[in-house]
Amino acid sequence: MYEILIVDDHTHLVDSLAIGLPWREMGISNVYKAYSGEEALELLNYRSVDIVVTDIHMNGMTGLELIARINEKWKNTKAVIITGYDEFQYAREALQQQVCDYLLKPVSNEELEQTLRAIIDRITQEGNELLNQQKFAYRFRESLPKLREMFLLELISGKSYPLSALQDKLQLYGLPFSSEKDAILLCMRVEEDYSSTDLYSLSLIEYAMFNIVEEVFADKFHVTFCKDSHDYLIFLVQPKEIEHSRRDHSAMIEDLARLSQHQIKLYLKSKVSVVLSSWGGFPKDILPMYRSALSIYADYIGYQTESFFDATQKKEALEAQPFAELYRSQTFMELMDLEQWNGFESKLNRIFDELEGGAGSGAREYGLQIYVTLLQAYSYYLHKKGKRIFEVFGRELDKMLKMDAGWSVEPLKEWAFGSYVQIKAYSDSRSDNIRTDLMERIRRFIQEHVKEITLQTVADHVNLHPVYVSNLFKQETGENFSNYVLRLRMEKAVQLLKHKDLRISQIAHEVGYQKPQYFIKLFKTQYGMTPQEFKNGL
Repeated sequence: MYEILIVDDHTHLVDSLAIGLPWREMGISNVYKAYSGEEALELLNYRSVDIVVTDIHMNGMTGLELIARINEKWKNTKAVIITGYDEFQYAREALQQQVCDYLLKPVSNEELEQTLRAIIDRITQEGNELLNQQKFAYRFRESLPKLREMFLLELISGKSYPLSALQDKLQLYGLPFSSEKDAILLCMRVEEDYSSTDLYSLSLIEYAMFNIVEEVFADKFHVTFCKDSHDYLIFLVQPKEIEHSRRDHSAMIEDLARLSQHQIKLYLKSKVSVVLSSWGGFPKDILPMYRSALSIYADYIGYQTESFFDATQKKEALEAQPFAELYRSQTFMELMDLEQWNGFESKLNRIFDELEGGAGSGAREYGLQIYVTLLQAYSYYLHKKGKRIFEVFGRELDKMLKMDAGWSVEPLKEWAFGSYVQIKAYSDSRSDNIRTDLMERIRRFIQEHVKEITLQTVADHVNLHPVYVSNLFKQETGENFSNYVLRLRMEKAVQLLKHKDLRISQIAHEVGYQKPQYFIKLFKTQYGMTPQEFKNGL
């Protein structure tokens, strides 16, 4: 969807055009209005306008001067000028300013619509040509290694994809992995001290390690890799063909992993320890495989160097395994930080689906994990907001802090969703209060400074971005910021006309207009008579 700005010092023409065309059908989502070149430039600072329609002859800045300023700062914005027959010489200058088209007054809605549709088609065509340029394809290919690394990082962080999105991503990144085949993670810990090595040299060493592993596995296995947040090198390994048993593949992978470890030491003079995870489904089991491999470093390897551990050969199995969904990104704390309450509720549903579906006799143990994690997230969120936890949960706090060790799944689920509803209600109420207070500050500031007020001065006063202030104002009041300011100025002008013996030019200046003629035009549009006629009527 595109955005358009209509500029003319004849306010009734602007207003008429703004409501006279089927903008949505034309692919235009927003129509902005400005009644002078200066006002148009101010609006362009905060809006991504695609097309500007402007009259040539206006008080103050002319349409051609406006277009010249636009070309200096917003080169991709298209311009259409409106001109009279006696202003045709201006049209030549307009063509030199790369104006898309010019229309002769009077302009019909049908003629303007036809012109704008042609410009929109041109913008769309230019966009398509831009996307098809070879330099963008080249840049994308250059970025592929980083994109592949980020993809694996997302998987080991617990991000999940719908099957169709996963297949699209694999195809886009040129990764030949299949969701129908199991995979293994190879985790490598570098044990040389590279603390004094510059970043560029260290990156070359890690890149060489990636290449060695990839080349060693290339004949029989697909490999992609990343570096995790702990500086471990993580390799995802999947057989190219299912021509051998899992046991045979495991033996091959172990041999190739040992060979990689040896070649890194031989060619790069670097010691590494290697852990092979258990087999798991791709991509659904990547997170537990990764966590299990990291735990082996802590439980079995510790500070030993040049170790090798194959989890597929580990006979013993722990009775309790980490509760995957509870710690999968995004965590409860991350979701609450952004106040993504729909995501929070969806995560609760997934956690209890997992608990009810596979926890079995371990439900009580996992329930304690869920309870502690939620309570920690709630207290973290409320303390960030300057609240104590009892101020939100009240008498329910005693129940929260005295969890019965015998809770079954259903009471825990009831408590979890009930406490979620309470904290969401607090968040919604807090947001409403903040917005109400903010709007009160904005209104008060505008009323006190209506003479010189601009969107930027309001934004500076409340330390927020002008676009946010503009959107907030429209959402909370149903009125555009500029219309509200205009209305206040006209109301103040009426009061001055009633109670003060001032000239019209003085009143214009008092309400914020340097040019009396422009003030007179706005007043007449607002009240249907000039200020002098209004004064005479009194």
